[in-house]
Amino acid sequence: MTIRSHFVPEEMGILHFVSHHKCNRVRAFCGWVLAISILLVSCQTHADPRPWTLDRYQHVAWTGKSGAPTGVSSLAQTPDGYLWIGTDHGLYRFDGARFEHVEEESPSRRSVFGLYASTDGGLWISYEFGGVSFLKDGHIAHYGPEAGLPAHGQIEGFTEDSHGAIWAYGAGYLYTLVGGHWKNSGGDAGLKSNYTAFLFIARDGALWVGSGEGLFYRAANAKQFVPLEKGNVSHIAQASDGSIWVAHLRGAIERWTTTTATPTRTAGSIATTSAGHILFDGQGGLWINGLGDGVRHIASNAIDQQTDLSALNAKIELFNSSNGLSGDYAWPLLIDREGNIWVGTGAGVDRFSRSNFTPAPFPSGTHDFALAAGADGSVWTGSSSKPVMELKDSQVKTFDVPPYTLAAYADRDGVVYIGGAGGIWKMSDAGAEHLTNRPNADAAPFALVLAMTKDLHGTLWVSVGGTSGSGLYTWANGQWRKSSISGTPRADFTDADGRVWLGYRDNRMVVVDGDNVTTLGPDQGVAIGDAKAFQQDDHRLWIGGSEGLGYMDGLRLKMVSLADDGTLKNVTGMVFSTQGDLWVHTLDGVFQLPARDVHQAEINPSYPMHFRKFDTLDGLPGSPALQFPLPSAIRSADGRLWFATSNGVVWLDPAQLISNPLPPQVAIDSVEADGKTYASHDGLILPAHTENLRITFSVPSLTMPERVNAKIRMRGLDKDWRDVGLQREVSYSHLAPGHYHFDVIGANQDGVWNNAGESVEFSIKPTFYQTLWFEVLCACLAVLALWQAFAFRIRQANRQLRVRLEARHAERERIARDLHDTLLQSFPGLLMKMQAGVNRLPEDAAERQFLNQTLEQARKIVVESRDQVSRLRSEEYGNLADVLSAFPTEHANRLGMTLNVSIEGRERHLKKEIFEEASFIMKEAMCNAYKHSGGTQLTVRLDYRHDVLILEVHDNGTGIDPAILNAGERPGHWGLMGMRERARQMSAKLSIESPSRDGTRVTLCIPARIAYATVPRTKFFSRFGNRAAEK
Repeated sequence: MTIRSHFVPEEMGILHFVSHHKCNRVRAFCGWVLAISILLVSCQTHADPRPWTLDRYQHVAWTGKSGAPTGVSSLAQTPDGYLWIGTDHGLYRFDGARFEHVEEESPSRRSVFGLYASTDGGLWISYEFGGVSFLKDGHIAHYGPEAGLPAHGQIEGFTEDSHGAIWAYGAGYLYTLVGGHWKNSGGDAGLKSNYTAFLFIARDGALWVGSGEGLFYRAANAKQFVPLEKGNVSHIAQASDGSIWVAHLRGAIERWTTTTATPTRTAGSIATTSAGHILFDGQGGLWINGLGDGVRHIASNAIDQQTDLSALNAKIELFNSSNGLSGDYAWPLLIDREGNIWVGTGAGVDRFSRSNFTPAPFPSGTHDFALAAGADGSVWTGSSSKPVMELKDSQVKTFDVPPYTLAAYADRDGVVYIGGAGGIWKMSDAGAEHLTNRPNADAAPFALVLAMTKDLHGTLWVSVGGTSGSGLYTWANGQWRKSSISGTPRADFTDADGRVWLGYRDNRMVVVDGDNVTTLGPDQGVAIGDAKAFQQDDHRLWIGGSEGLGYMDGLRLKMVSLADDGTLKNVTGMVFSTQGDLWVHTLDGVFQLPARDVHQAEINPSYPMHFRKFDTLDGLPGSPALQFPLPSAIRSADGRLWFATSNGVVWLDPAQLISNPLPPQVAIDSVEADGKTYASHDGLILPAHTENLRITFSVPSLTMPERVNAKIRMRGLDKDWRDVGLQREVSYSHLAPGHYHFDVIGANQDGVWNNAGESVEFSIKPTFYQTLWFEVLCACLAVLALWQAFAFRIRQANRQLRVRLEARHAERERIARDLHDTLLQSFPGLLMKMQAGVNRLPEDAAERQFLNQTLEQARKIVVESRDQVSRLRSEEYGNLADVLSAFPTEHANRLGMTLNVSIEGRERHLKKEIFEEASFIMKEAMCNAYKHSGGTQLTVRLDYRHDVLILEVHDNGTGIDPAILNAGERPGHWGLMGMRERARQMSAKLSIESPSRDGTRVTLCIPARIAYATVPRTKFFSRFGNRAAEK
C-alpha cells in the first residue's frame, strides 16, 4: 500500500482531506458506532449464566513465518474494518487474511510507536523519533515542531473526547489539536511530569493521566488536575460499572471509584510483575499484558464477586508462549468491533475469539469417548485408553473401571451405566458398582459392549460385538438372556412409550413393543443406511444414520432434507436442546436445525430445513467415531450439549451461542491495468489499448476470515452477482472501450451481508479506430464501396442486356427481310393467278363461290403476315406514346374499338433497346385486345415514375379464360409466351390480370435504371432501397 503525504504548515487553520469514498466512510462510521453500542450493551449486561473463562476462547497466532510483522508496538482498528499494526519497522494493515506493509519514504517515520483510530475514519500515528501523522483515504499529513509538537520526545498515544477533539500525550505534556495546530493543554492545568505515559477520558468526561510521577485526575468541568497517588502508571481502563482501573508498569493493578468528588481507591490490588496494557472485554473480563510473561485474564464473574482485588490473584488465568502465544513480551491490547481481543508481541500478533465450543478438561491421551449425562449435571465418559471418568463442576474424577469401556448410557432417572470388556457398571459419586460380567465372557474374551438401553420394566438391553458371542442380550433379575432377534444392533433406544428401538446396518431397524417384534426396512421407507442414533422430541422419534436423517411416522420412516443443497451424512449423534433445536453430529461437523424447521419438517418431510453448521473453525477439534462409541452427542442436566470427537470432548451452551451480527466492510483497493496500478476512485480513466484489467478488493472481517464470502458484478458484462468466495481479486481481458461499473459485496462468517458494498466506476479510452466517428466513417466507406460495386454490376448487366437485345433485333430484321423478299413477295402473285383462274369459272358455279371465300381468307392471312413481319422490324426510335397511338389495325377499325392513350408523370427518353422491346410487348397486347377481347374501348397508360416505368393496356372486353391464364398461353399460340420472355430478358415484370366482367389488364413494369436513358441523381437512398428490393 502506498500513501501520498504532505506537511501541515503552522498557519494552517483547518486540515481537510478529500475523500473519494464519502458514502463508504459514512457506512463505516455507522458500523463502528453500532459495534461500540453492541459492546457497551454487552458490557452493561454481561451477567451470563456461564462465565467466559480463557478456555472458552479460540486462540490464533501470526508470526513472522506466516507473514505477520514482528516487534509490535501498537494496534488500532479504523471504522473501515482494517486492523492497523505499528511496529519497529513500519506500519501494517491487516484485513483478517493479508498483512500489507504501508510504504513510507522517510526513515524517521518508519518506526511506529502509537496508533489511534478516530471516529472520522482516520488513523493517528506517532513515531519513535518524534512527529505525528494523520492517515485517511490514502492521504497522509505530517505534524512536527512547526505544528506545535516538541522537537524532541515521542508522542505516546492519542485519544478523542466526546466532542471529537483529538488529544495527544507524551514527552511530559498533553496536546489538543486546534485548527491544525497542537496546543499544550497540560502544563497550565497543574499537570507537571517529565513523562506522560497515558491519557484516558472516562465516560463522564473526566481526564485521567498516568505518568512517571503518578496518577492525576481532572473532573469534566474542572480546570486543574489533581494528583491522586505516586507511581509509574502505564495504562488506565474503565469497567462496565464505571470504576477506573489503573495499571502500574512494575507494580499492581488498582481500582478507583468516582462516587465522591475526589476518586477513591478500593481495597486490595492485583499483583503483577509487569502490566503494560489492561483492557475490559465485552463480557466484563479483564485482560492484562505482561512484559515478558504473556497475557493474563480474569473472568467477569470473578471480578463481580470480589470487593477486595487481592482475592482476584487466585482467579488469574495465564496464557503465554507455552500455550501458543506468539511471544511472551506482550505490549498492546485491542478489542475490535466484533469483540475479538488482539495482542501484539515481539514476535507477532495474536487473536482471542470467543468460541461456541469449549474443550472438556479430560486428560490428554484419552481416545474413543463414550458419553453419558448424570442427573446432577455431571458428564461421564468411558474410553479405550483411560479409566472411567466423571466431569463435575469443572473437576475430573477417575473411577476404578478399566479401559475399553465403549458404551455409556443414562436411564430416565439419570442413572449412568458403563459397559466394557469387563462387564456392566452402575456409576455414582460414591463409586462404580459392578453389576455383571459380559454375557459369555469366558467363551468370548474379546467381545465388547457396544450399546445399551433400559426399558420401562427395568430390563437392560445390551448389544455385544466381537468375533464370537456377538448379538443382542437382555439382563434382568441378575440373569443374561440371548435375544431371538438376529444381528448386533449398533444403536439402542427406549422411546417415551416404552418401545425399544434397535438400529442395524443396511437399512434395517427393529422395534420391540412388549411381545411384538417388528422389522422395518426399505418397504417401510428406511433409507438411512446404518442406523446410529435415536432421539425423541415431543412429537416424533428421529433417527440418524450413515445416509441421512429422518423421523418415524407410525412405523414408516420419513427422510428429511436440508436447504441450500446441504447434506446430512454419517450421523453419529443427535440431541435436542432445551430451546427445541435439533443438533446433529456428523463426520462433517455439527448441524443446528432450528425448532421451527424441525416442526415444519414433521408436518411436511419435503420441507427444506435451514441449518447452521459448525466445524473446526468454530472450535470443533475433530470428527466423531463412525463405528463406536455411539452416540457421539448428549445433553447434560444444565442444558449444555457435549460432543465426542477424535481429538477430545467439547461442550456448547445453546443459551450462549455466538454469532456475528455486523456485516463486514468492503473496500476496493486498487485497479491495475496492464501492470500499472491506479488508486480506486470514481471517474477513473484508463488508457487506450488496455488489454488486461485486475481489480483488487478487501472484505475486512477479523473474527473468521476463512468464511468471509464475496460477490462481484461488472455491470454490462455480468448478468447477476458472481460468488467468488475467498478470492480477493478479479481479472478481465480484452474489455472494449467504454464506461464500466464494478460492484463488490461481502458477508461475514455467519452469512450477514453488506449489500451496500463498494463500487468503482471507470472508463477505458478508445483508440482512434475504436471511436464512434471512425466507425461511422468506416460504415460510410463500406456503404459507398457496396454502392459502387452495385452500380458497376448494374452497368455490366445493362451492357450485357444491350448486346443481347441488339443481336436479337438484328436477327429479327434479317427474318423480316427474308420473309418479305420470299413469302410475302411471291404469295400475292400466286393469289392473283388463282383469282384469274377463278374468274374463268361461271358466275353461278358453286366452286367459284367456294374458291372466292378461300382466296379472301388467304388475302387476310397475307395481311396478318405482313403485320407480323412489320412488327419484327425495329421501330423508329422516338416517342413511345406516339408509336402506340398510331398502331390501331384493321381489326380495331373493323370492330369499332376506340383507343385512349394517357401519359402520367414527366415523359422521359427511353433506352433504344428498351424502347423497341416495350413497343413490341405493348403492340402485342393491343393486337390481342383487338382480336380477342370483343370490347369497345382500349386504354393505354404510360406512367413515368421516378423509380419505375409502368406501361398498361386495359380493355373492357370479356376477358381471358382463367384456364388460359393458368396455362400461360393459348394452345398453338406463342404471343403471351413471347411477351413474357421479352419482359424477363430486360429485367422487367409483366403481369396479366382478367377480373370477372372487367376485361383484361396487361401491365409491364420496367425499373427506371433499365428503362430511362438518363437516371435522375436525386433521392439517393430511395433509389438504393428500390434497387436492393429489385435484386
